[in-house]
Amino acid sequence: MLGFGEKTATGIHLSGYRGWLVSMSRRRGGTEPLALVEFDLPVCANAPDLAETDVQAQLVDVLREVGEEYEVDFSNTCFALDPNVVLVKRSALIVGSEREMREHMRWEAEQFLVGEQDAFSVDYVLESEWGLFVAVRRSALAGYLALGKRVGMRRVDVDVPAFALYNAADGAGVFSSIAGSEVLVYGAESEAYMLLVDQGEAMQVAHCQWSEDDNAMDVLWGGVDRLVGEVGGRIECVRCAGGGVEGWGVELADHLQCEMALVDPLAEMVGEVASDWDPARRSDYAIAAGLVQRGLAF
Repeated sequence: MLGFGEKTATGIHLSGYRGWLVSMSRRRGGTEPLALVEFDLPVCANAPDLAETDVQAQLVDVLREVGEEYEVDFSNTCFALDPNVVLVKRSALIVGSEREMREHMRWEAEQFLVGEQDAFSVDYVLESEWGLFVAVRRSALAGYLALGKRVGMRRVDVDVPAFALYNAADGAGVFSSIAGSEVLVYGAESEAYMLLVDQGEAMQVAHCQWSEDDNAMDVLWGGVDRLVGEVGGRIECVRCAGGGVEGWGVELADHLQCEMALVDPLAEMVGEVASDWDPARRSDYAIAAGLVQRGLAF
């Protein structure tokens, strides 16, 4: 907190050897970006490696340098989780109170994680007709918390990249006009995060990765096709963000035979930071901006 009625939050998205940082403040007049930074990483930011002392030390140095150069407030920071340490499963909700629904979701998670319950931290997302349980490996969580502590972060949180993308789209006012099924897609250099949304509600999460030997579009199309199969293969729009989105986003929309729209995480923001950037460039920061939305909500 910087003052009465003002709150700040920072989101950090690490993928491969690249990082994106967004810092924002919320005042009575609206939410204002304070810093948007894209930076190189000296090591690949895989969650299993975050517990290694040398990896942590190199990432700490980079984050501190970025923080000092752009005067970033790290006191309330949220990291995007490596999707490889996250399990998300959808389940139909039972009729009952919210407490009874959560108990049922907990039971479902225990059956799915049989024998490994102690290795995961589990949370739940309840929608109108279904619920999603989100299981994250505790060892990975410990790595993010340790990294945050070494940087000097007072409050450290984490979120699934696909849910952060949802927050970014929600902050841009997207879901006020959704009447059918849509897919949100964020494309990074060697991976993509995807979220199926039905009537504005999160329905299913997916993630795909590719190597230099793969055709990235083939991998992406396959991942999205499996996702939209959940709603019979028909969606109204694919909302895209990330590097090179003007190219692959149009190709993906043609493949799905639907409309394509950009996720501009700063569409509803005030202030001058990045106000002269085109929406495609601002979409690179969609995951980090969605993490900020989570931080500002607490």
